[in-house]
Order: sequence, then C-alpha cells, then structure tokens
Amino acid sequence: MIRGSKGKIVSGLNTSQGVIETIEQYYENGWTDGFPIVPPTEDAVSDMINASGRDPYEVLGVVPPRNGVATVEMVATNAVMAGCKPEYMPVVLAAVEALLDEEFDVQGLQATSDPAAPMVIVCGPVVQEIGINHGASLFGPGTRANATIGRSLRLILINLGGGYPDSGDKSTLGSPAKYSYCVGVDIDTPWPSLHTEFGYSESDSCVMVYAADAPRGNNPGGSGSMEFPLWILADSMSNLNHNIIHGGHAAVVISPLIAHGLFQEGWSKEEVKFYLYENARVPFERVQRYKQLRYGRDQEAGDPYYWPKWLNVDEPGVSVPIVRDPRNMLVLVAGDPARSRSAYCPARPYNRPVIKKILV
Repeated sequence: MIRGSKGKIVSGLNTSQGVIETIEQYYENGWTDGFPIVPPTEDAVSDMINASGRDPYEVLGVVPPRNGVATVEMVATNAVMAGCKPEYMPVVLAAVEALLDEEFDVQGLQATSDPAAPMVIVCGPVVQEIGINHGASLFGPGTRANATIGRSLRLILINLGGGYPDSGDKSTLGSPAKYSYCVGVDIDTPWPSLHTEFGYSESDSCVMVYAADAPRGNNPGGSGSMEFPLWILADSMSNLNHNIIHGGHAAVVISPLIAHGLFQEGWSKEEVKFYLYENARVPFERVQRYKQLRYGRDQEAGDPYYWPKWLNVDEPGVSVPIVRDPRNMLVLVAGDPARSRSAYCPARPYNRPVIKKILV
C-alpha cells in the first residue's frame, strides 16, 4: 500500500513499473513540486514516524491557505516523498513547528507576491550527526540532508497548504529557493552559535525558519584587514528593500576564513552586527524618493506604510539602516573554510524568524 500526501491510499504495484506509475499518479494528482517523488509506502512512513518518537496523530497545526492539518504522520509522508532518511525526521518536525508558529506568519508567506521562501537554518551537533552541509557549496546541490529537509517543507506547503503556483502561492516570479532552502551553520566558528543567542545551550540542536530571498553572494578577495570583507558585504546589502520601510531581519553568511580572521583581529559577533548595522544603509533621499514614486505622495502619520518618527529628519547626509536594531542582524558562519566569501539573504520583513529546539 502507498499513502498519498494528503492521507489517501493509492494503488501501486511492487515492481519498478509500479513505482513509475505511482510517481506519474502523484504528478496527475498535483502532489509534487515538479520533481519526481519517492513513493511513500506504509513501511517507509512508519519508519519515519518511529524515528520521531512521537504520536503519528499529534497535530502540529494547520497549513494555510488551504488549512490542511499537519499531523506527525502527514509530515512523515511528505518527508518520505522528499527523499528524507528517518534520522532527518526530528529536524523536519522542528522546522514545521517553527513554520507554523504564529510569529512566523506562514499565511503571509504563502500569499505574498515576493519571491521569499522558508530558509531552514540548522545549528548544533545534529548538523554533523546527520550530515547537513555547512561547508563548500552549502546553498547548492549534492547533499541529501540539505536537499530533502528543505524540500519536505515545500511539499508540505503545497500538499497540506495548497501552495500551488498562482492559486495558493502568489509569488510573481518565484525563486529556485522555493524548491529547497536548507543549510547548516556555525560548526567552524570562533563565536557562540546562533541558537545560543536565543537562550539555548551549545549542546542543543535547533532549527530556525527565516523567510528569505535567494542568497546574494559576493567575493571580497584580496588580503589585509578583515574589515574589507565586511565593508564589501555591507555595500551589497545597501539597497532599497522592504526592510527599509518596515523593519525586519537580515541574515548574512560569512565563511569560516573571514570569521576566524575577524576573531583574531579582536572582533566579537556583536561588533560585526553593529558594523553591518552602521554601514549597510541607504541615503535618506533615496528612501524618500522610493516612497514618493511608489505611493505617489509623501507618507503621513496614519498611513499603513508610515515609517517611525525617528526617520523623519531634515538634516543633510542622513542614511537609513536596513534593519532597525543591530540585534536583527543574523550572522551565520558557514561555507568553504579556505575561501573568503559571504552572502546576504534578504528577509521578507513581515515574517519574523522563529527558532525551535530539535527533540531527539
């Protein structure tokens, strides 16, 4: 027997031809992200549930806009379809719980015209325990854990949430990040890990879900002071975006080479955040012009996109930070340890990042 992504039982022969027919049937039913799926046999789904150690009928929440019920069994079914191993299941469950947290606002993410996708950021011992890529090409293909954990969330958004292009998912252009967006971070770092900033211990394993556009990489190259890679990164972040008007978060990924170089020069993570906050800015005149062109007039108090009073200044040379607080900079260390590279993952500001502990 093979269980459908929405709980229905579908037919399937125990032969290679039967597998192919099952995959085609899933395409016909609209239960896929465009790639072939792994048929979720009852045994495979049971193995996934057993690896979680949780009740298959436990309800994690509902997935908008269709409001399908996300039970442990339904998450396990979509995780099998995505190609996950059973040992990935606790990570997937934590990611789904973060996704469905009210603070994250997955309804807004599903319905937005933006290209943002849920970026799954995994930190702690589990990264190495199950082989999540945190090194070279971590945003790219080639690692099963990254590819399938990220994909499982997309299948859940489609199959339980009805997030089909143009009907449930209203993104104008979409993004390749909408197929799978999962990385491991902070394994080779001189600073405290991301999850310790939210009250967890270094020995904990956690998942953060963060609504982001695809990463924008840059190559500072060169040598000398490690301020230079930060300056290049800040410059790449200094553009008009939703964060300027609405506030939000900004995630940056810097390679271990940059992180260790900064640490050796005496930089703390807090100082890196403050440097980016101070230097990743847009001139006030450009932001004001943006608002005039977009809305056809200057904004006034009470308008839905009115900015805070502290931005209403009449002084020369004023610039606007891309986030409202240095603590809203998420500094992640990952990538090839032998190369000086960094990336900026712009956030959709209305979706607050949510972090959950992985229960094992």
